[in-house]
Amino acid sequence: MTDRATKEEQLAFLKNEFSDVASVILTSVQGLNAAQVDSLRRKLNDAGVNYRVVKNTVAKRATEGTALSVIADDFREVTAIAWHKSDPVAPAKAVTAFKKDVEKFLIKSGFQGGVRLDAEGVKALASMPSKDELRAQLLGTMNAVASKLLAQIQAPAQQLAGVLQAKHDEDEKKAA
Repeated sequence: MTDRATKEEQLAFLKNEFSDVASVILTSVQGLNAAQVDSLRRKLNDAGVNYRVVKNTVAKRATEGTALSVIADDFREVTAIAWHKSDPVAPAKAVTAFKKDVEKFLIKSGFQGGVRLDAEGVKALASMPSKDELRAQLLGTMNAVASKLLAQIQAPAQQLAGVLQAKHDEDEKKAA
């Protein structure tokens, strides 16, 4: 059993973490063996996602007065929380990828942008591009516009050079 001081410490930690979280995914590790849980923790850690098994009463109290209160009723049975401070897609991607490998792994619900997500909502969130992917797409789009503009600016000069070269080749044929 956990003593009161430990519970208060956990509550303070969770309240601090939940104060400015980008997304939260609630899962259950019930029925998983130690090797599977270790694999899950490694996968989440590699993605920069925080992960912790929590006492339901402490977690419910930590969500009081925050936007996360919409998922308070989902803290039942054995609950583990995956969250990220700045990337809303990372936890969903990591737990969904693990779910593909381990069928009995359960995704309970999630939270993103003030909205409670069910398991299908978490799966849909996981299919969205991450911040880094969005940045790469944006840079690619900006680069494409500049490249097309440069090509349009250069086109008349290239055409003029082609006409002059053709005239030069024609004059050489006539002279020969």
